[in-house]
Amino acid sequence: MTERRVLAAVDTSAATRAVLDTATELARIVGGRVDAVHVRQDGAETARATADWSGIALRVLDPPVEEALLQAAADPEVVLVAIGARGTPSGRRPLGHIAARLVQALGKPVAVVPPESVGHRTLRRLVVPLEGTASSSAPVMEALGRLVVAPVEVVALHVFTEGTRPKMMDRPVRDLEMIGAEFLARHLPGASRVEFRTGAVDRGVVEVCAAEEADVVVLSWAQDAARGRAGVVRGVLGECRVPVLLLPLAPADARR
Repeated sequence: MTERRVLAAVDTSAATRAVLDTATELARIVGGRVDAVHVRQDGAETARATADWSGIALRVLDPPVEEALLQAAADPEVVLVAIGARGTPSGRRPLGHIAARLVQALGKPVAVVPPESVGHRTLRRLVVPLEGTASSSAPVMEALGRLVVAPVEVVALHVFTEGTRPKMMDRPVRDLEMIGAEFLARHLPGASRVEFRTGAVDRGVVEVCAAEEADVVVLSWAQDAARGRAGVVRGVLGECRVPVLLLPLAPADARR
C-alpha cells in the first residue's frame, strides 16, 4: 500500500508553527506522516528552527516558490497539503498571492491554516457545510470518507438563504430537527448530526464553527474563483479561526 503523506508548506510567517501542528494532526487523521518543505529564501533558519522544535524534519527546496511547491505536491503519496493563511492574525487578506494560486492549481485537498490556530490541539470535530440535497452532498462526504481514516465527529451544516428556506413549518425548531434526522438517515450516515442556520452562508459557517468548538471546517469547491461558491470560501477563510480544509470537486460534481 502506498504511504500517505501530508505536505506541510512552511515559510517564515507567524503561521509556520500552526501549519506544522495542524499537519501533524491531519496526518494522524488520514493515516500518514508529515513531510515539511520550505522553499529557500531569506530567513530560512527560522523555518528550520520551528520545524526542529516540532520534531519534524524539513526539506529545503530550490525556488521559484510556486513551481517548487506544485512539484512537491504532485507526488502520488501526497494526499493533502497544509499551507498558511494570512501571515498575521490581523492580516487583511485570507491568503497570500502564492497560496491563492496554489489552492486553485492543486487538484488535492488543501488545509488553509490561520496563524491564530497555533498550539497543538487534537482535531476531533469537523463542521461540513452542505447544500441539503443528496446529489450535492454525496460527493463531499464520499471525498471526505476516502481521506479520513481515524474516528472524527462530523457536524453537517445547512444554511437556509432567502431562496431556500422552507415556506411552511408549523413549529420551526421541531420541523428542522425532523428534516435533519431524515436527511442524515438517508444521505449522511457518517455524520453525527446536522445543524441549521439562516442567512449568509459564510456567516453561518463561522457561527456554527465557534458554537460547536469545531477543530476544522471542510468546504468543497470547484477551484474556480469566478463561481458563486468561491464567495463562501473567501468569506470563511477571512473570518474562521480554525483550519479550513478545501476539497476540490470534479467538474461534474461541482455542477451538481
